[in-house]
Amino acid sequence: METKPNRKRLRQLCEAFVTQALSLPEWNDYDRVKALPEFEAVYAFAENEGLVAKFGVQKSDADGKPVPPGAADLWWLYLLPLMERCFKGGFEKLYPLLEESLYADHATWQVVAPLPRFIAQGGSVELPNGVAIRELAPSEKQYLDKFQESIGFGEAIGLGLLDVSFAMSCRKQLPKAGPMQGEMGDDHFEPVVTALRLLKGGAVWYNLQIQCLEYPPFGTHYPVDQRGGGWASKPKVYGPKYELLGADVERLKELVASLSRTGRRKKLQVAMGRFNGAYERKRPDDKLVDLWIALEALFLKSSERMELTYKAALRIARFVGRDAPERVEIFEGMKNSYNARSRVVHGDPPPRDIADTTAFTEEVVRKALRSSVLSGSGPDLDELDLDAVRADVKE
Repeated sequence: METKPNRKRLRQLCEAFVTQALSLPEWNDYDRVKALPEFEAVYAFAENEGLVAKFGVQKSDADGKPVPPGAADLWWLYLLPLMERCFKGGFEKLYPLLEESLYADHATWQVVAPLPRFIAQGGSVELPNGVAIRELAPSEKQYLDKFQESIGFGEAIGLGLLDVSFAMSCRKQLPKAGPMQGEMGDDHFEPVVTALRLLKGGAVWYNLQIQCLEYPPFGTHYPVDQRGGGWASKPKVYGPKYELLGADVERLKELVASLSRTGRRKKLQVAMGRFNGAYERKRPDDKLVDLWIALEALFLKSSERMELTYKAALRIARFVGRDAPERVEIFEGMKNSYNARSRVVHGDPPPRDIADTTAFTEEVVRKALRSSVLSGSGPDLDELDLDAVRADVKE
């Protein structure tokens, strides 16, 4: 455990370093600063006190192996922010924050994922898994503008940051020496994206994460001129703009909570993966193939692949349809959809109404998956077959 004399010594070393560094013509140049004896003294003290391992960011090399923290981390995460802020608040005011930051055992990060072409009515939405859907602050929009400008080709690779007003965000507390960047957010954000897609149609997605160290007070911040953006490596998706209405919020919360309970069921995983994958298809015929693989996973046993058209359509109609007319409509629509799918996979020209057929099929898959997630299991195929036998022939 650190003692008061040790902390007093750190204060003396930091004050001597800041005084000397600020006298340099280019005081924020790391190559110049690291040659100062005062900088070497601060780093040696931090290493001796066991603080180096808690510098706050665990990086990886090209092979994914952890890179030990070093003098550059001390500079970027602590001493440079201290020097920049000394212009405003002075060393006496800011040093206690530096000490608190160095000796903290945990760090709190905020991760923000902008949602391109997304509208939410009714303000911020707090979801059961700790994610909020909220409007971006003006400073965050400014950061996105600068980020888009800095990479220069964001639109070409599908970032779509030029017209973004809403984002998903979450906070996470991690041990200070733990992996803090590049590994947060997906496990929180992916269920929300899936839930939004199950709720209604629209091309909801994200392809960027902005990571901000909120506590301790020194480190990686945004906006605007600090490091903080990171790729989420998500393929671009296609479809109309997504609009979340106030009336959708409670069902969205229910879906997010339900996904945490049903996400590991194998058939649902397969169906959900294909449903989500269909959003990445630009052509409706390609999308239709993915949607039918999702339907097969939900409504057919492994021994029934040769009986696909009739049996699957019948089960889908019984499971999704609310009354007899709707079941008939779904039954006929599914047979038509499967015929279109067969033409696509066999290399025949798709029918002229392929876009409408695909949109109809997507909505059926959405309803079937949504019911499965909310009930906690997939459809009971034997029970659906019995329901069909029991039903009135005229129904």
